[in-house]
Amino acid sequence: MKDEELRRLTALCARCGTCRTVCTLYPERKAEIAVARGKVAVLDAALTGEDEDARGVQEALTDCLLCGRCERACPNQVLVEEILMKGRADMAEKVGVPAWKTILFQGVMRSPAVKGAARRAAAAGQRLLTPVPTESGLHYRFPAGFGTAGRTVPRLPAKGFLDTLGRGEAVSGEVMLFVGCVFDHVYPQVGRAAYETVKASGKPVAVFRDAPCCGLPAMVSGDRRSAMMCAGENLRRIREAAPRAVVFPCGSCLLMFRRNVFSLFPEGHPLREDASFVAERSVDYASFLLSEGVLDRLPDPPAGEKTGEIGYHDPCHLSGTLGRGPQAREVLSRTVGPAFAEMEGADLCCGYGGTFNAREYPTSARIGERKIALAARGGTKVISTACSGCVLQMRDMAARLDPSLRVVHIAELVFQAISGAGRSPGRR
Repeated sequence: MKDEELRRLTALCARCGTCRTVCTLYPERKAEIAVARGKVAVLDAALTGEDEDARGVQEALTDCLLCGRCERACPNQVLVEEILMKGRADMAEKVGVPAWKTILFQGVMRSPAVKGAARRAAAAGQRLLTPVPTESGLHYRFPAGFGTAGRTVPRLPAKGFLDTLGRGEAVSGEVMLFVGCVFDHVYPQVGRAAYETVKASGKPVAVFRDAPCCGLPAMVSGDRRSAMMCAGENLRRIREAAPRAVVFPCGSCLLMFRRNVFSLFPEGHPLREDASFVAERSVDYASFLLSEGVLDRLPDPPAGEKTGEIGYHDPCHLSGTLGRGPQAREVLSRTVGPAFAEMEGADLCCGYGGTFNAREYPTSARIGERKIALAARGGTKVISTACSGCVLQMRDMAARLDPSLRVVHIAELVFQAISGAGRSPGRR
């Protein structure tokens, strides 16, 4: 393994151990290799030829949530996420990507038609699982024999959000809404809430249709080829549509287009200009509402809401990496008034980590359960957030620990306020 760029990046690590004090995974692993400086040491050994166990190096680099807490705390400002993604890509070229990820990234996530078919098939098949009623909607529990330790999944809809749009509806506009896979196929009510509240800006809104995945899951797994295919198609089509703003309800999708695409399409690449065009126009959902005065149209928060029962979970990518936590909190304060209060452990990672949740579910669940338990002990009854992975994870954890706890996207709360709906947010 020879990569001069990686050598330059890892050389900044002073091995001080600050990363260990904030690492989400270290309390679970209790091993140096779990933290950033341990992974840097493994990479350095691979770069110098001291460690020739490529699969072992790949496993060490993969065992990370990429929550970014170490990078934000690092006194030397070591670019840990960039190091890990470059290392994962190098290892993927050397030993390959697991077959299940290849099928997911290239066979499912690149194709809107296959994603829709997969949702319909899963919706039909999940009736064989055990139903679990929760405040966030019906969930289904996998049998323990599946090796998922009681994982629950939401009831999948027969139609995705995009399927509910009329043929000529939201086809063009100066504002584009990038709904993302999960808020289209798994939680279409979030896609609808985001769409209706973005429309409340008074600007013509186009919903990006037939989009492949943003490419982030493939990229963080080291599958740069699949990531470039997905991201490249999205960039070309968004650039062709030339919106004034691209609004993302999911913080992870936003991170992909605000920052990570530049690693895939460096200076000199034919799509670099398209990447810059899209990045400059990409904005998180809350910031868009604030900048366009949408919240000025809201009625006064309902007086009947109990003080401090609605909290906000900081998505690692959105609040941590991109620094967009204050905007979401302002939206909540203006939408639900005193019902919003800071939640215990708001900035702690929920434990999802994308494909980490699939390959290390027991560990992912333990981290998530601690998050949910801490919030509940602090009096939170509704957890709001703005990331698809966080919604998936925390609804699963709430179904496991406390089915009365609701987990919603902030768009659902805003939509409820604008529409005057009497139903509780997050219900199906």
